[in-house]
Amino acid sequence: MMYLVLTAMLALNVSKEVLDAFTLVDGGLTTTIQNFAAKNDGLYGKFNLAFEQNPEKVGDWKTKAEELKTRSDELYEFMNECKVEIVSIKDEDAVHEGGVHLADVKVKDNTNFPAEIMMVNKKGADLKQRIEEYREFLLSMIDDKEKYAGAVSAIEGIMSTEVPESLHRKKKRGVTPTWESTYFEFLPLASVITILSKMQGDVRNIEAEMLNYLLGQVDAGDFKMNVIMPVVIPNSNYVFRGQEYRAQVFLAAYDSTNVPQVELSDGTTLETEGGMGIYSTSYNSTGIRKWGGTISIEQDGQVTSKTFEAQFEVGEATATVSATGMNVFYRGIPNPVAISAGGVSESNVRASISSGNIRRVGAGSYVVQPGGGKNIATVSVFATVDGAQKLMTRQDFRVYDLPKPDAKVEGIAGSEGALPVGRLSQLQIVEAEAEDFVFEVDYKVQSFEVAFQGQGGIWSTIPSDSERFTSQQKNIFRQLRTGQRVMIEKVKATGPDGRVQNLNSITITVR
Repeated sequence: MMYLVLTAMLALNVSKEVLDAFTLVDGGLTTTIQNFAAKNDGLYGKFNLAFEQNPEKVGDWKTKAEELKTRSDELYEFMNECKVEIVSIKDEDAVHEGGVHLADVKVKDNTNFPAEIMMVNKKGADLKQRIEEYREFLLSMIDDKEKYAGAVSAIEGIMSTEVPESLHRKKKRGVTPTWESTYFEFLPLASVITILSKMQGDVRNIEAEMLNYLLGQVDAGDFKMNVIMPVVIPNSNYVFRGQEYRAQVFLAAYDSTNVPQVELSDGTTLETEGGMGIYSTSYNSTGIRKWGGTISIEQDGQVTSKTFEAQFEVGEATATVSATGMNVFYRGIPNPVAISAGGVSESNVRASISSGNIRRVGAGSYVVQPGGGKNIATVSVFATVDGAQKLMTRQDFRVYDLPKPDAKVEGIAGSEGALPVGRLSQLQIVEAEAEDFVFEVDYKVQSFEVAFQGQGGIWSTIPSDSERFTSQQKNIFRQLRTGQRVMIEKVKATGPDGRVQNLNSITITVR
Protein backbone atom coordinates (compact mmCIF):
# COMPACT_ATOMS: atom_id res chain seq x y z
CA MET A 1 0.00 0.00 0.00
CA MET A 2 2.80 2.44 0.87
CA TYR A 3 4.41 1.72 -2.49
CA LEU A 4 1.19 2.48 -4.33
CA VAL A 5 0.55 5.73 -2.51
CA LEU A 6 4.12 7.02 -2.85
CA THR A 7 4.07 6.15 -6.51
CA ALA A 8 0.75 7.94 -6.85
CA MET A 9 2.25 11.07 -5.26
CA LEU A 10 5.05 11.07 -7.81
CA ALA A 11 2.49 10.65 -10.58
CA LEU A 12 0.95 14.08 -9.99
CA ASN A 13 3.23 15.70 -12.53
CA VAL A 14 4.49 12.83 -14.64
CA SER A 15 3.70 11.55 -18.06
CA LYS A 16 0.60 9.78 -19.30
CA GLU A 17 2.66 6.61 -19.75
CA VAL A 18 3.39 6.47 -16.04
CA LEU A 19 -0.28 6.91 -15.19
CA ASP A 20 -1.18 4.20 -17.64
CA ALA A 21 1.06 1.86 -15.67
CA PHE A 22 -1.57 1.92 -12.96
CA THR A 23 -3.84 0.15 -15.42
CA LEU A 24 -1.48 -2.84 -15.38
CA VAL A 25 -1.31 -2.84 -11.58
CA ASP A 26 -5.09 -2.58 -11.27
CA GLY A 27 -5.54 -5.41 -13.76
CA GLY A 28 -3.23 -7.64 -11.76
CA LEU A 29 -5.14 -6.82 -8.58
CA THR A 30 -8.42 -7.67 -10.30
CA THR A 31 -7.09 -11.10 -11.23
CA THR A 32 -5.87 -11.67 -7.67
CA ILE A 33 -9.30 -10.70 -6.32
CA GLN A 34 -10.96 -13.18 -8.67
CA ASN A 35 -8.62 -15.92 -7.44
CA PHE A 36 -9.41 -15.09 -3.82
CA ALA A 37 -13.15 -15.11 -4.61
CA ALA A 38 -12.87 -18.55 -6.24
CA LYS A 39 -10.93 -19.91 -3.26
CA ASN A 40 -13.49 -18.47 -0.85
CA ASP A 41 -16.33 -20.06 -2.80
CA GLY A 42 -14.57 -23.40 -2.35
CA LEU A 43 -14.29 -22.84 1.41
CA TYR A 44 -17.97 -21.91 1.67
CA GLY A 45 -18.67 -25.10 -0.26
CA LYS A 46 -16.80 -27.10 2.37
CA PHE A 47 -18.98 -25.51 5.05
CA ASN A 48 -22.14 -26.48 3.16
CA LEU A 49 -20.94 -30.06 2.76
CA ALA A 50 -19.97 -30.33 6.44
CA PHE A 51 -23.37 -28.91 7.42
CA GLU A 52 -25.19 -31.49 5.32
CA GLN A 53 -23.25 -34.26 7.02
CA ASN A 54 -23.63 -32.92 10.59
CA PRO A 55 -26.04 -29.93 10.94
CA GLU A 56 -25.96 -29.91 14.74
CA LYS A 57 -22.17 -29.78 14.98
CA VAL A 58 -21.58 -27.33 12.14
CA GLY A 59 -24.73 -25.17 12.46
CA ASP A 60 -23.36 -22.37 14.68
CA TRP A 61 -20.09 -22.11 12.73
CA LYS A 62 -21.94 -22.08 9.41
CA THR A 63 -24.09 -19.20 10.70
CA LYS A 64 -20.89 -17.28 11.53
CA ALA A 65 -19.51 -18.06 8.07
CA GLU A 66 -22.69 -16.74 6.44
CA GLU A 67 -22.46 -13.54 8.49
CA LEU A 68 -18.78 -13.23 7.47
CA LYS A 69 -19.80 -13.51 3.81
CA THR A 70 -22.53 -10.89 4.19
CA ARG A 71 -20.25 -8.40 5.97
CA SER A 72 -17.37 -9.00 3.56
CA ASP A 73 -19.59 -8.56 0.50
CA GLU A 74 -21.07 -5.34 1.92
CA LEU A 75 -17.64 -3.76 2.47
CA TYR A 76 -16.35 -4.99 -0.90
CA GLU A 77 -19.39 -3.56 -2.72
CA PHE A 78 -19.08 -0.21 -0.93
CA MET A 79 -15.46 0.08 -2.14
CA ASN A 80 -16.69 -0.74 -5.64
CA GLU A 81 -19.40 1.90 -5.27
CA CYS A 82 -16.72 4.49 -4.45
CA LYS A 83 -14.78 3.55 -7.59
CA VAL A 84 -17.86 3.76 -9.80
CA GLU A 85 -18.90 7.17 -8.43
CA ILE A 86 -15.42 8.61 -8.93
CA VAL A 87 -15.16 7.44 -12.54
CA SER A 88 -18.80 8.22 -13.44
CA ILE A 89 -18.30 11.95 -12.92
CA LYS A 90 -16.57 12.11 -16.30
CA ASP A 91 -16.16 8.62 -17.81
CA GLU A 92 -19.40 6.66 -17.41
CA ASP A 93 -18.36 4.55 -20.40
CA ALA A 94 -15.52 3.14 -18.30
CA VAL A 95 -18.02 1.36 -16.05
CA HIS A 96 -18.94 -2.10 -17.41
CA GLU A 97 -21.25 -4.56 -15.66
CA GLY A 98 -21.02 -2.62 -12.42
CA GLY A 99 -17.22 -2.50 -12.35
CA VAL A 100 -14.58 0.06 -13.33
CA HIS A 101 -12.27 -0.68 -16.27
CA LEU A 102 -9.35 1.63 -15.65
CA ALA A 103 -8.04 1.15 -19.18
CA ASP A 104 -11.12 2.98 -20.51
CA VAL A 105 -10.78 5.99 -18.19
CA LYS A 106 -9.68 9.11 -20.10
CA VAL A 107 -8.90 11.35 -17.11
CA LYS A 108 -6.48 9.19 -15.18
CA ASP A 109 -4.52 12.27 -14.05
CA ASN A 110 -7.53 14.10 -12.58
CA THR A 111 -7.09 14.86 -8.88
CA ASN A 112 -10.42 16.63 -8.28
CA PHE A 113 -12.88 13.80 -8.89
CA PRO A 114 -11.49 11.46 -6.20
CA ALA A 115 -11.38 14.31 -3.68
CA GLU A 116 -14.94 15.34 -4.54
CA ILE A 117 -16.36 11.88 -3.85
CA MET A 118 -14.09 10.73 -1.03
CA MET A 119 -13.46 14.03 0.79
CA VAL A 120 -16.26 16.51 -0.02
CA ASN A 121 -18.99 13.86 -0.12
CA LYS A 122 -17.31 12.14 2.88
CA LYS A 123 -17.20 8.71 1.24
CA GLY A 124 -13.65 8.35 2.56
CA ALA A 125 -14.68 8.89 6.17
CA ASP A 126 -17.58 6.47 5.67
CA LEU A 127 -15.20 3.88 4.19
CA LYS A 128 -12.81 4.25 7.12
CA GLN A 129 -15.64 3.68 9.61
CA ARG A 130 -16.83 0.62 7.69
CA ILE A 131 -13.32 -0.87 7.65
CA GLU A 132 -12.99 -0.30 11.40
CA GLU A 133 -16.39 -1.90 12.07
CA TYR A 134 -15.45 -4.84 9.85
CA ARG A 135 -12.14 -5.22 11.68
CA GLU A 136 -13.86 -5.27 15.08
CA PHE A 137 -16.40 -7.77 13.76
CA LEU A 138 -13.61 -10.11 12.66
CA LEU A 139 -11.77 -9.79 15.97
CA SER A 140 -15.00 -10.51 17.88
CA MET A 141 -15.21 -13.91 16.17
CA ILE A 142 -11.90 -15.04 17.70
CA ASP A 143 -12.44 -16.07 21.33
CA ASP A 144 -8.89 -17.12 22.22
CA LYS A 145 -6.81 -14.23 20.86
CA GLU A 146 -3.61 -15.51 22.46
CA LYS A 147 -3.88 -18.90 20.82
CA TYR A 148 -4.70 -17.35 17.44
CA ALA A 149 -2.35 -14.38 17.73
CA GLY A 150 -1.29 -14.79 14.10
CA ALA A 151 -4.84 -14.36 12.84
CA VAL A 152 -5.38 -11.37 15.14
CA SER A 153 -2.18 -9.75 13.90
CA ALA A 154 -3.21 -10.31 10.27
CA ILE A 155 -6.62 -8.72 10.83
CA GLU A 156 -5.20 -5.70 12.65
CA GLY A 157 -2.50 -5.23 10.03
CA ILE A 158 -4.51 -5.73 6.83
CA MET A 159 -7.57 -3.85 8.08
CA SER A 160 -5.63 -1.04 9.77
CA THR A 161 -6.85 2.56 9.36
CA GLU A 162 -3.77 4.09 10.95
CA VAL A 163 -1.71 6.40 8.73
CA PRO A 164 1.83 4.99 8.37
CA GLU A 165 4.56 7.35 9.57
CA SER A 166 6.15 7.23 6.14
CA LEU A 167 3.00 8.70 4.59
CA HIS A 168 2.69 11.73 6.84
CA ARG A 169 3.38 13.94 3.84
CA LYS A 170 1.12 16.77 5.01
CA LYS A 171 2.12 16.82 8.68
CA LYS A 172 2.23 20.44 9.81
CA ARG A 173 2.59 21.84 13.30
CA GLY A 174 2.42 18.33 14.71
CA VAL A 175 -0.98 17.60 13.14
CA THR A 176 -1.22 14.16 11.51
CA PRO A 177 -3.27 14.00 8.29
CA THR A 178 -6.43 11.90 8.30
CA TRP A 179 -6.54 8.42 6.82
CA GLU A 180 -8.95 9.50 4.08
CA SER A 181 -6.86 12.55 3.19
CA THR A 182 -3.72 10.42 2.95
CA TYR A 183 -5.20 7.96 0.49
CA PHE A 184 -7.73 10.01 -1.51
CA GLU A 185 -6.78 13.72 -1.54
CA PHE A 186 -4.43 15.34 -4.09
CA LEU A 187 -3.88 11.99 -5.81
CA PRO A 188 -4.57 11.22 -9.48
CA LEU A 189 -7.69 9.23 -10.27
CA ALA A 190 -5.72 6.23 -11.60
CA SER A 191 -3.89 5.79 -8.31
CA VAL A 192 -7.04 6.13 -6.19
CA ILE A 193 -8.87 3.47 -8.23
CA THR A 194 -5.85 1.16 -7.85
CA ILE A 195 -5.72 1.81 -4.09
CA LEU A 196 -9.42 0.90 -3.78
CA SER A 197 -8.82 -2.27 -5.80
CA LYS A 198 -6.04 -3.20 -3.41
CA MET A 199 -8.42 -2.65 -0.49
CA GLN A 200 -10.95 -4.94 -2.15
CA GLY A 201 -8.25 -7.58 -2.43
CA ASP A 202 -7.50 -7.13 1.27
CA VAL A 203 -11.16 -7.83 2.09
CA ARG A 204 -11.18 -11.09 0.10
CA ASN A 205 -7.80 -12.07 1.55
CA ILE A 206 -8.83 -11.60 5.18
CA GLU A 207 -12.18 -13.25 4.41
CA ALA A 208 -10.25 -16.37 3.35
CA GLU A 209 -8.17 -16.25 6.55
CA MET A 210 -11.31 -16.09 8.69
CA LEU A 211 -13.01 -18.86 6.72
CA ASN A 212 -10.03 -21.15 7.40
CA TYR A 213 -10.21 -20.18 11.08
CA LEU A 214 -13.95 -20.97 11.28
CA LEU A 215 -13.50 -24.30 9.47
CA GLY A 216 -10.80 -25.18 12.00
CA GLN A 217 -13.16 -24.41 14.87
CA VAL A 218 -15.72 -26.96 13.66
CA ASP A 219 -13.47 -29.77 14.91
CA ALA A 220 -11.58 -27.80 17.56
CA GLY A 221 -14.36 -28.24 20.10
CA ASP A 222 -14.96 -31.93 19.57
CA PHE A 223 -13.41 -32.97 22.85
CA LYS A 224 -14.70 -30.20 25.11
CA MET A 225 -17.63 -32.50 25.95
CA ASN A 226 -19.93 -29.58 26.63
CA VAL A 227 -22.78 -31.73 25.23
CA ILE A 228 -22.45 -35.30 26.43
CA MET A 229 -24.48 -38.17 25.03
CA PRO A 230 -23.98 -41.77 26.18
CA VAL A 231 -23.73 -44.27 23.31
CA VAL A 232 -24.11 -48.04 23.35
CA ILE A 233 -22.73 -49.89 20.32
CA PRO A 234 -23.27 -53.65 20.32
CA ASN A 235 -21.71 -55.95 17.78
CA SER A 236 -25.29 -56.91 16.96
CA ASN A 237 -28.74 -56.32 18.43
CA TYR A 238 -29.69 -59.85 17.44
CA VAL A 239 -27.71 -62.90 18.54
CA PHE A 240 -28.21 -66.64 18.23
CA ARG A 241 -29.07 -68.81 21.19
CA GLY A 242 -25.87 -69.61 23.04
CA GLN A 243 -23.93 -66.89 21.14
CA GLU A 244 -22.06 -64.25 23.14
CA TYR A 245 -23.48 -60.71 23.19
CA ARG A 246 -20.81 -58.00 23.29
CA ALA A 247 -21.23 -54.20 23.36
CA GLN A 248 -19.16 -51.03 23.82
CA VAL A 249 -20.37 -48.22 26.10
CA PHE A 250 -18.77 -44.79 25.74
CA LEU A 251 -19.44 -41.06 25.54
CA ALA A 252 -19.91 -39.59 22.08
CA ALA A 253 -17.07 -37.11 22.75
CA TYR A 254 -14.85 -39.41 24.71
CA ASP A 255 -11.11 -39.16 25.38
CA SER A 256 -9.21 -42.44 25.37
CA THR A 257 -6.79 -41.03 27.98
CA ASN A 258 -9.64 -40.15 30.34
CA VAL A 259 -11.11 -43.48 31.46
CA PRO A 260 -14.83 -43.41 32.38
CA GLN A 261 -16.51 -45.52 35.08
CA VAL A 262 -19.39 -47.68 33.86
CA GLU A 263 -21.65 -49.17 36.55
CA LEU A 264 -24.57 -51.42 35.65
CA SER A 265 -27.97 -51.24 37.36
CA ASP A 266 -27.07 -54.31 39.47
CA GLY A 267 -23.96 -52.58 40.83
CA THR A 268 -21.46 -54.38 38.59
CA THR A 269 -18.57 -52.21 37.36
CA LEU A 270 -17.49 -52.92 33.80
CA GLU A 271 -13.91 -53.32 32.68
CA THR A 272 -12.69 -50.57 30.33
CA GLU A 273 -10.59 -50.69 27.19
CA GLY A 274 -9.32 -47.54 25.47
CA GLY A 275 -11.77 -45.26 27.25
CA MET A 276 -14.77 -47.57 26.68
CA GLY A 277 -16.64 -49.87 29.02
CA ILE A 278 -16.98 -53.42 27.67
CA TYR A 279 -20.16 -55.39 28.42
CA SER A 280 -20.26 -59.11 27.61
CA THR A 281 -22.85 -61.78 28.37
CA SER A 282 -24.66 -64.74 26.77
CA TYR A 283 -28.05 -66.48 27.04
CA ASN A 284 -29.30 -69.96 26.14
CA SER A 285 -32.93 -68.89 25.78
CA THR A 286 -34.55 -66.64 23.19
CA GLY A 287 -36.25 -63.29 23.87
CA ILE A 288 -35.63 -59.57 24.53
CA ARG A 289 -32.89 -58.76 27.03
CA LYS A 290 -32.64 -55.30 28.61
CA TRP A 291 -29.69 -53.81 30.45
CA GLY A 292 -28.35 -50.41 31.48
CA GLY A 293 -26.57 -48.36 34.12
CA THR A 294 -24.57 -45.16 34.58
CA ILE A 295 -21.44 -43.91 32.84
CA SER A 296 -19.35 -41.22 34.57
CA ILE A 297 -16.27 -39.24 33.56
CA GLU A 298 -14.19 -36.56 35.26
CA GLN A 299 -13.10 -33.47 33.36
CA ASP A 300 -11.55 -30.29 34.77
CA GLY A 301 -12.32 -31.44 38.28
CA GLN A 302 -16.02 -32.07 37.62
CA VAL A 303 -17.70 -35.46 37.30
CA THR A 304 -20.38 -35.83 34.63
CA SER A 305 -22.71 -38.83 34.87
CA LYS A 306 -25.31 -40.07 32.39
CA THR A 307 -27.67 -43.02 32.61
CA PHE A 308 -28.17 -45.35 29.64
CA GLU A 309 -30.42 -48.19 28.61
CA ALA A 310 -30.04 -50.80 25.86
CA GLN A 311 -31.63 -54.00 24.75
CA PHE A 312 -30.96 -56.90 22.41
CA GLU A 313 -32.84 -59.91 21.17
CA VAL A 314 -31.70 -63.51 21.46
CA GLY A 315 -33.15 -65.58 18.62
CA GLU A 316 -32.66 -68.56 16.39
CA ALA A 317 -30.18 -68.54 13.52
CA THR A 318 -31.14 -66.77 10.30
CA ALA A 319 -29.42 -65.27 7.27
CA THR A 320 -27.52 -61.99 7.53
CA VAL A 321 -26.08 -59.58 5.00
CA SER A 322 -23.61 -56.89 6.06
CA ALA A 323 -21.33 -54.57 4.15
CA THR A 324 -17.94 -55.08 5.76
CA GLY A 325 -16.73 -51.61 4.76
CA MET A 326 -19.74 -49.44 5.67
CA ASN A 327 -23.55 -49.50 5.64
CA VAL A 328 -23.55 -48.22 2.07
CA PHE A 329 -22.25 -49.27 -1.34
CA TYR A 330 -20.05 -46.99 -3.47
CA ARG A 331 -20.12 -46.90 -7.25
CA GLY A 332 -17.00 -47.75 -9.22
CA ILE A 333 -15.27 -49.91 -6.57
CA PRO A 334 -15.68 -53.45 -5.19
CA ASN A 335 -17.64 -53.29 -1.91
CA PRO A 336 -16.91 -56.21 0.47
CA VAL A 337 -19.99 -57.91 1.93
CA ALA A 338 -20.32 -60.73 4.45
CA ILE A 339 -23.31 -63.08 3.97
CA SER A 340 -24.23 -66.04 6.14
CA ALA A 341 -27.25 -68.24 6.77
CA GLY A 342 -27.23 -70.07 10.09
CA GLY A 343 -27.60 -73.82 9.86
CA VAL A 344 -27.18 -73.85 6.05
CA SER A 345 -24.09 -75.09 4.22
CA GLU A 346 -22.10 -72.37 2.43
CA SER A 347 -22.50 -74.23 -0.87
CA ASN A 348 -26.30 -73.99 -0.54
CA VAL A 349 -26.36 -70.18 -0.11
CA ARG A 350 -26.94 -67.88 -3.10
CA ALA A 351 -27.06 -64.06 -3.19
CA SER A 352 -28.41 -61.63 -5.81
CA ILE A 353 -28.64 -57.86 -6.14
CA SER A 354 -31.32 -55.67 -7.74
CA SER A 355 -28.90 -53.28 -9.46
CA GLY A 356 -25.32 -54.18 -10.37
CA ASN A 357 -23.63 -57.47 -9.67
CA ILE A 358 -22.53 -59.54 -6.69
CA ARG A 359 -19.98 -62.36 -6.70
CA ARG A 360 -18.58 -64.76 -4.13
CA VAL A 361 -14.86 -64.38 -3.34
CA GLY A 362 -14.57 -66.73 -0.37
CA ALA A 363 -16.45 -68.50 2.40
CA GLY A 364 -19.18 -66.07 3.41
CA SER A 365 -17.37 -63.25 1.56
CA TYR A 366 -18.81 -61.42 -1.44
CA VAL A 367 -18.01 -58.34 -3.51
CA VAL A 368 -20.71 -55.95 -4.72
CA GLN A 369 -20.42 -53.63 -7.74
CA PRO A 370 -23.57 -51.46 -7.59
CA GLY A 371 -25.17 -50.36 -10.87
CA GLY A 372 -25.35 -46.74 -11.97
CA GLY A 373 -28.42 -44.55 -11.64
CA LYS A 374 -30.00 -46.31 -8.67
CA ASN A 375 -29.75 -44.89 -5.15
CA ILE A 376 -30.88 -48.12 -3.49
CA ALA A 377 -29.59 -51.65 -4.12
CA THR A 378 -31.43 -54.60 -2.63
CA VAL A 379 -29.46 -57.74 -1.70
CA SER A 380 -31.49 -60.97 -1.49
CA VAL A 381 -30.18 -64.17 0.11
CA PHE A 382 -31.60 -67.56 -0.83
CA ALA A 383 -30.83 -70.96 0.70
CA THR A 384 -31.50 -74.40 -0.72
CA VAL A 385 -33.34 -76.33 2.00
CA ASP A 386 -34.69 -79.83 1.34
CA GLY A 387 -34.19 -79.35 -2.39
CA ALA A 388 -36.16 -76.07 -2.58
CA GLN A 389 -34.94 -72.48 -2.61
CA LYS A 390 -36.06 -70.33 0.32
CA LEU A 391 -35.73 -66.55 0.66
CA MET A 392 -33.80 -66.03 3.89
CA THR A 393 -33.54 -62.24 3.93
CA ARG A 394 -33.75 -59.17 1.74
CA GLN A 395 -31.92 -55.97 2.66
CA ASP A 396 -31.68 -52.51 1.12
CA PHE A 397 -28.39 -50.58 0.90
CA ARG A 398 -27.89 -46.95 -0.06
CA VAL A 399 -25.71 -46.38 -3.10
CA TYR A 400 -23.40 -43.33 -3.16
CA ASP A 401 -20.92 -41.86 -5.60
CA LEU A 402 -17.29 -41.90 -4.50
CA PRO A 403 -16.34 -38.81 -2.44
CA LYS A 404 -14.61 -35.88 -4.06
CA PRO A 405 -10.86 -36.07 -3.35
CA ASP A 406 -8.55 -33.22 -2.35
CA ALA A 407 -5.78 -32.07 -4.65
CA LYS A 408 -2.42 -32.16 -2.84
CA VAL A 409 1.19 -31.23 -3.49
CA GLU A 410 3.74 -32.37 -0.92
CA GLY A 411 0.83 -32.83 1.51
CA ILE A 412 -0.37 -29.24 0.94
CA ALA A 413 -4.07 -29.08 0.11
CA GLY A 414 -5.10 -25.48 0.73
CA SER A 415 -3.63 -22.00 1.11
CA GLU A 416 -1.28 -22.48 4.05
CA GLY A 417 1.61 -24.23 2.25
CA ALA A 418 5.18 -22.96 2.06
CA LEU A 419 8.15 -24.46 0.24
CA PRO A 420 11.66 -23.29 -0.66
CA VAL A 421 12.44 -22.65 -4.33
CA GLY A 422 14.70 -25.69 -4.46
CA ARG A 423 11.91 -27.98 -3.31
CA LEU A 424 9.40 -26.34 -5.64
CA SER A 425 11.58 -26.99 -8.67
CA GLN A 426 11.79 -30.69 -7.71
CA LEU A 427 8.03 -31.24 -7.56
CA GLN A 428 6.89 -34.11 -9.76
CA ILE A 429 3.14 -34.66 -9.56
CA VAL A 430 -0.15 -33.31 -8.24
CA GLU A 431 -1.96 -35.98 -6.23
CA ALA A 432 -5.65 -36.53 -5.54
CA GLU A 433 -6.67 -38.20 -2.29
CA ALA A 434 -9.96 -38.74 -0.45
CA GLU A 435 -8.67 -38.37 3.07
CA ASP A 436 -10.25 -40.47 5.85
CA PHE A 437 -12.39 -42.41 3.35
CA VAL A 438 -13.06 -45.97 4.49
CA PHE A 439 -11.78 -47.53 1.23
CA GLU A 440 -8.46 -47.23 -0.53
CA VAL A 441 -9.37 -45.48 -3.78
CA ASP A 442 -6.95 -44.57 -6.56
CA TYR A 443 -7.68 -41.13 -8.01
CA LYS A 444 -5.71 -39.83 -10.97
CA VAL A 445 -5.12 -36.18 -11.78
CA GLN A 446 -5.81 -35.57 -15.47
CA SER A 447 -4.79 -31.92 -15.82
CA PHE A 448 -4.09 -28.71 -13.92
CA GLU A 449 -2.71 -25.19 -14.32
CA VAL A 450 0.04 -23.31 -12.51
CA ALA A 451 -0.79 -19.63 -11.94
CA PHE A 452 1.93 -17.16 -11.06
CA GLN A 453 2.33 -13.40 -10.83
CA GLY A 454 4.73 -12.03 -13.39
CA GLN A 455 6.06 -8.59 -14.15
CA GLY A 456 3.63 -5.74 -13.63
CA GLY A 457 1.59 -7.84 -11.20
CA ILE A 458 -0.17 -9.68 -14.02
CA TRP A 459 -1.12 -13.28 -13.30
CA SER A 460 -0.35 -15.87 -15.95
CA THR A 461 -1.04 -19.59 -16.20
CA ILE A 462 0.80 -22.58 -17.64
CA PRO A 463 -1.20 -25.79 -18.17
CA SER A 464 -0.29 -29.45 -17.77
CA ASP A 465 -2.38 -32.15 -19.43
CA SER A 466 -1.35 -34.83 -16.94
CA GLU A 467 -0.58 -35.21 -13.24
CA ARG A 468 3.06 -34.23 -13.78
CA PHE A 469 4.59 -30.77 -13.62
CA THR A 470 5.95 -29.70 -16.99
CA SER A 471 9.49 -28.40 -17.55
CA GLN A 472 8.02 -24.97 -18.31
CA GLN A 473 6.20 -24.94 -14.96
CA LYS A 474 9.34 -26.00 -13.10
CA ASN A 475 11.29 -23.24 -14.85
CA ILE A 476 8.80 -20.70 -13.47
CA PHE A 477 9.29 -22.18 -9.97
CA ARG A 478 13.04 -21.57 -10.23
CA GLN A 479 12.43 -17.87 -10.94
CA LEU A 480 10.27 -17.29 -7.86
CA ARG A 481 11.58 -15.37 -4.85
CA THR A 482 10.87 -15.54 -1.13
CA GLY A 483 7.39 -14.25 -0.30
CA GLN A 484 5.96 -14.84 -3.78
CA ARG A 485 3.04 -17.17 -4.22
CA VAL A 486 2.15 -19.70 -6.86
CA MET A 487 -1.28 -21.30 -7.33
CA ILE A 488 -2.06 -24.77 -8.64
CA GLU A 489 -5.63 -24.56 -9.86
CA LYS A 490 -8.22 -25.96 -12.25
CA VAL A 491 -7.21 -29.44 -11.10
CA LYS A 492 -9.26 -32.19 -12.72
CA ALA A 493 -9.16 -35.80 -11.54
CA THR A 494 -10.94 -39.09 -12.12
CA GLY A 495 -11.57 -42.08 -9.89
CA PRO A 496 -12.51 -45.70 -10.55
CA ASP A 497 -16.07 -44.60 -11.38
CA GLY A 498 -14.75 -42.58 -14.34
CA ARG A 499 -16.26 -39.26 -13.24
CA VAL A 500 -14.16 -36.15 -13.93
CA GLN A 501 -14.21 -33.82 -10.91
CA ASN A 502 -12.90 -30.29 -10.42
CA LEU A 503 -10.74 -30.20 -7.31
CA ASN A 504 -9.56 -27.48 -4.94
CA SER A 505 -6.86 -24.95 -5.69
CA ILE A 506 -3.51 -25.03 -3.87
CA THR A 507 -1.57 -21.91 -2.89
CA ILE A 508 2.14 -22.22 -2.04
CA THR A 509 4.25 -19.38 -0.66
CA VAL A 510 7.97 -19.38 -1.38
CA ARG A 511 10.11 -19.33 1.76
